[in-house]
Amino acid sequence: MLFSHCSLDGQISRGLDNGLLVAYATNMNNNDYIQPLQALGFTEIESLVYGFLVENSPATGYRISHAIGKQPPNTYKAITSLESKGAIIVEVGEKKLCRAVPPTELLDTLEGRFRQHRQEAARSLETLSRRSRDDRIYHLKTVDQVIQRSKAMLDRAQGIVLCDLFPGTCALLAEALEQTAARGVQVFCKVYGGERIPGVNVQQLGDHDPSLDRWPGQQLSIVIDSEEHLLALLAKDLESVHEAVWSTGTFLSCMHHNHVASEIRMTALHAAVGEQLDSPEQSLSQITLLTFQPTGLTTLVQRYSPNSRNEDNQS
Repeated sequence: MLFSHCSLDGQISRGLDNGLLVAYATNMNNNDYIQPLQALGFTEIESLVYGFLVENSPATGYRISHAIGKQPPNTYKAITSLESKGAIIVEVGEKKLCRAVPPTELLDTLEGRFRQHRQEAARSLETLSRRSRDDRIYHLKTVDQVIQRSKAMLDRAQGIVLCDLFPGTCALLAEALEQTAARGVQVFCKVYGGERIPGVNVQQLGDHDPSLDRWPGQQLSIVIDSEEHLLALLAKDLESVHEAVWSTGTFLSCMHHNHVASEIRMTALHAAVGEQLDSPEQSLSQITLLTFQPTGLTTLVQRYSPNSRNEDNQS
């Protein structure tokens, strides 16, 4: 058994200076590392063991057990698990001294393992059948959800993207917008902070849009191919979500497409007052729903055409 010599270890540990253990127990109150490690898949006791060893390597299982205030059997189980995870190494010998793998080395290993598992999961999920039609509207509750869903939408875009982004949300999506445009997707965006994004047709209403002062947060509106849309109002500090909804309903996405297209076109026209109005109108007239005819419009037309309804009734 890995820790069969714990009785000898116990005799030695009982002779340790009690002040050392008390001092470490006081230090353990500052255990901010526990929750992050648990988020990486460690249990609470595994986190305690690893944290102790980072500061006190090498150490025996019995000493670790005393220091963290856990029963020896539970501590030994955690040590075995940590060894299998590559978080600690155990001496070959009678004492079975344990040493923590340096945090940077451990985190690099965990990151590489996560990427591998992510790729395997992606390949497996690709084999599943595609989702069926879903016109429901879903609430998004966290900023991470909103931003990650927006980036995923941009990855899925095939023909056209329209968006209306306040400075905070634009900064979070600028790289994804640039990458989408680089794939040949047409990307049009109303901005508010003078942003310039390579490959993206950006429009802004003057140097300072009054919406920034009046609107109660950071706005994010995005629609792709008139098939999928997301509307979000985030807190001004981008720490929370006031309101956010996402849907793949094609009817609502088509309507939202024209809403954002109209907003972008009117912004360009107002900004061009005193200049040649033909220039922005000529470049933006193509983005309306009926002119560009994105795939979502085609889907909507086909769904509600007489032939489609007859086929549905027959099925």
